Amino acid sequence: MKKITFLFLLTGFWVFGQDFVDATGGLPQLIYGFSAWGDYDGDGDLDLFFTGQLNANSNGGGLYENDNGNFTLVTNSGLPLYSMGEAKWGDTDNDGDLDLVVMGYAGNAAYAKVFVNNGNGTFTDAGAGLPDIYIGYLDLGDVNGDGLLDIALTGFDDTNNVDLAKIYINNGNNNFTELTSASLPPVNYGKIKFVDYDADGDLDITLAGFSDLTYVAYTKVWENDGSQNFTEKSLGLPQLWLGDFEWGDVDGDGDLDFVIIGTASSDSEAHLMINDNNTFTDDPHFANITGAHRVSSLEMADYNNDGSLDIFLTGMNVAGGAENIVANLYENNGSGIFTENTNATFTGVNYSDADAADYDNDGKVDIFVTGADANNFGVAKLYHNEYPDAVSEVLATRFDIYPNPAHNVVNIENHDNFNYMIGITDLTGKIVLNKSASGSVHIDVSNLPTGMYLIKISDQQNSFVKKIVIK
Repeated sequence: MKKITFLFLLTGFWVFGQDFVDATGGLPQLIYGFSAWGDYDGDGDLDLFFTGQLNANSNGGGLYENDNGNFTLVTNSGLPLYSMGEAKWGDTDNDGDLDLVVMGYAGNAAYAKVFVNNGNGTFTDAGAGLPDIYIGYLDLGDVNGDGLLDIALTGFDDTNNVDLAKIYINNGNNNFTELTSASLPPVNYGKIKFVDYDADGDLDITLAGFSDLTYVAYTKVWENDGSQNFTEKSLGLPQLWLGDFEWGDVDGDGDLDFVIIGTASSDSEAHLMINDNNTFTDDPHFANITGAHRVSSLEMADYNNDGSLDIFLTGMNVAGGAENIVANLYENNGSGIFTENTNATFTGVNYSDADAADYDNDGKVDIFVTGADANNFGVAKLYHNEYPDAVSEVLATRFDIYPNPAHNVVNIENHDNFNYMIGITDLTGKIVLNKSASGSVHIDVSNLPTGMYLIKISDQQNSFVKKIVIK
């Protein structure tokens, strides 16, 4: 495996007293870029795949290997340099390491490919037979419960000159076939994501974009019956495009709420749809959130370590004809009421992608952002999280968490038998478990992918975080 001889040392311009600081270092500044965090080499920290347009004639970026917070470009990874696309890490061949599914535009054509991890820092095109698309989105998830990662994607089909939205079933050995029973409408500038919104144990699909069939913005959920059959559900969600959406339990009631930003006509919008037994209500308290579109990005994670999901968003805010390119962080008070954190300053970007991850394993979620600034120059920024550590030594002494590494079960032993909250997240900030408990509990982790996770224990006043490896 070849690497360049210099490191991208993350010692950028630091402004003390801020909750996030610029730690970008020497990363290239690319436009129409996208990124994905994943521990491709299995060393316990998250590496960064990041690519986009370097200039009018070429793309740049690549695979950056993380070594204790220092990033080195792997020069012969075999991974492509695309723009206007999307990438996701996942073990598509179930061999224990992360492969990369990526789509985008390079040269004179679009591509969508699965790259198999060879285990030595290089990747090989699996020849998965996906349609060649760009200006869209993709996601990975096991829709049929066979233990293999399937692919959902949407974008512009460069070969047939049409927009599409499709699901491809993984048949093993990185052989994928289209799931024809899922008849999704074609959309452009779309987002498609897997989520078990109704908590019935199988993955549903959320699709948003501009419909080629009805010529209006489109946001719909397709419910999975567990047998690879999907039915469109009318949930009353805002019909937006050129934006982004995320599912998450923002009010702490145990079900998944829906946050979406984008536009239906010209002005930007932002909505929080509160989920109450799969009935969704537009929360009026969310009116103070800055809406954004023009290919905006939304990342929900617990940035300030208080146990609730916060919101980071980027894009072009348009209100009453006035345009403003934004990158804002909104903190959740725990019940779904959000307030902008003006102590966190970011470069505003549109045509953007934002990805949250704890890249330095300090128990706090950092943010990588790429896009175009107000002058249409390329931007790539790594922001280090400087919030105070979520550590209470007194509370930590009242628990034992074992074994570590864990395989099937994590035991949380509470010495004093009081009520507390358990939150488990992966290093990208994705919540995989959030529950209340009393006394000692046993957490089944057998269905979680191998890797490092953060377990946060909280009572009414304090919290602490423990890192644990699941093998």
